[in-house]
Amino acid sequence: MKKTKKAKKKMTKKEIERKKKKIIKRFFTIIIAIVVISIALIINDYIILDKNEKTNLVINNVNVTKDLKHDVFIEEDIIYLSKEDIQTQFDPYVYDEKENNQIITTYDKKIAVIGFENNEITINGSKKEIYAHAIKKDEIEYMPISEMKNVYNIEIENIEETKVVTIDFLDKEQKKAIVSSDLAVKDSKNLIAKTIARVKKGDSVIVVSSADDGFAKIRTQKGKIGYIKNDKLENAYNVRENLLQEKQIEGKVNLKWNSEINQLELPNVNAVAPLFFNIDSKGNLAENIGANGNAYIEWAHNQNYKIWPIISNNKISISNILDSYEKRQKLIEQIVTSCVKYRFDGVSINFESMTQEDKESFSRFLIELSPRLKEIGLVICVKITNQDGGDFDVSVLENVADYIVVNSENMLNGFDENRVIVIK
Repeated sequence: MKKTKKAKKKMTKKEIERKKKKIIKRFFTIIIAIVVISIALIINDYIILDKNEKTNLVINNVNVTKDLKHDVFIEEDIIYLSKEDIQTQFDPYVYDEKENNQIITTYDKKIAVIGFENNEITINGSKKEIYAHAIKKDEIEYMPISEMKNVYNIEIENIEETKVVTIDFLDKEQKKAIVSSDLAVKDSKNLIAKTIARVKKGDSVIVVSSADDGFAKIRTQKGKIGYIKNDKLENAYNVRENLLQEKQIEGKVNLKWNSEINQLELPNVNAVAPLFFNIDSKGNLAENIGANGNAYIEWAHNQNYKIWPIISNNKISISNILDSYEKRQKLIEQIVTSCVKYRFDGVSINFESMTQEDKESFSRFLIELSPRLKEIGLVICVKITNQDGGDFDVSVLENVADYIVVNSENMLNGFDENRVIVIK
């Protein structure tokens, strides 16, 4: 026997009216939500919600404000960064020279000295007047970064309207483009994203990056970093390219170490390191070149060999003869003068029998010697004599030396193989 379907209950007129009202209410709710969202999106495009409460620091198109140990400090148009932040962002080896109450900093081809009293800075041995000096504020040391543009090879701008300080390295690539229409700059690529700035048609912006997803990351003229659509940029052009330091020798370096002072052909060799210099007990550079050495130098140049003469410490402890900035600078000036005089292409440092007390002085010597040599296009090689480089600060060697000289391939551990020269 088949089951009969249960008859559907017929809605009353009152129930039908109630259902209609629910449907109409839902419809208008959806419409209102759409309108509200649309208005919110439009308003969001015009209301800038990302206003800086304190000065932000942008270095090479990266906002590093959250990484700073201390706030950027601005006084009388001078921009200051704490010494700790200089150490993080620019020079890991910046240090206080207590004896003369000054700060020593190095960067690429520059070594600079700035004090806490006089408005002057010494860069690579030359003094220059500036508008500010280092200061101490709440026991924190600050350096006038806006007065040190030549040291760090940067351009710097204080944009008061948005409370942004921008710093750009002049050896780094920078690309700009023109905005094709008025736009909101967003803090992300999401559909709903906060507006951090607005740009107008014809504005020039820095192009930080562009991606296949249709978005470009830009930096506005007011220092804000955010996203717009790729197709809203036109007439892109390079302001500058990455400046790469040219190598004296492309490819593998074949170095003849402790070359004898004779004019014999050296197969496959492209650099020589004759023992021309010693450091005496007073920290002076003593040379051993003479007539034979001069003839050898001329011959080596004619053979297109690079000449990186050895500077030896004669196993003398250096903890006393290089324990101050003045002593190191005296020796460095002698090295630079000799390199220019004899047209050398670099130097090879071979300090032996060093103690733990020598380690710090030696590291500072390399850190301060390197920019002076780079300034005149010379390289610095450092020879290590044990497997782990225990006589030296390995991180300093990695960051400062152009080449690290070893006696065996077993001593390669921890070093960049492209910068290691194995001599036999």
